[in-house]
Amino acid sequence: MPHTEPATTEGELVDHLRRDAALRGERPGWVHSSLSALLLAHGRLFAPAPWPDGGNPPGEPGKCYTEAASWAWASGGELAYVEGLAWDLAWPVEHAWCAGKDGAARDLTWPRPGRAYLGLPVHAEEAVRLMSQHGPLLHGNGFASDLAVTWCRDGFPAELLAEGIGRPVPAAD
Repeated sequence: MPHTEPATTEGELVDHLRRDAALRGERPGWVHSSLSALLLAHGRLFAPAPWPDGGNPPGEPGKCYTEAASWAWASGGELAYVEGLAWDLAWPVEHAWCAGKDGAARDLTWPRPGRAYLGLPVHAEEAVRLMSQHGPLLHGNGFASDLAVTWCRDGFPAELLAEGIGRPVPAAD
């Protein structure tokens, strides 16, 4: 398989979300017609990066939501909880990770970094509070979570976003 540069894969991830949002069309009365539209409007891009010490990430594979929320909460405000999509080997996957002001994805559960990351950076305390009531913020068994559906219909609470973390999604051409 040829190596895909991160910038190319990042563009493919954004294009994937744009195609999905367009296919789903408009929903009258809803702020965002789909989870893809919500991520495009409020999500941020994060740079793939190896684990900081060069070793394997410390989290348990398959537990990305819990691991990312725990690490972000324990960081004392250094990290935000991020939930969205990460491009694995060949396609986007529902995923969660941490990120700080440097914009690097701190992926606690994948032994090799994803090729691209796009998600909502949420203040750790808020993420933990919401997850204790609802589970993952955006995803649930391959579908949008009930909370994500509410945010699509009524709007995403801007105060949840950890500002200054990640890069904005570029505007469509």
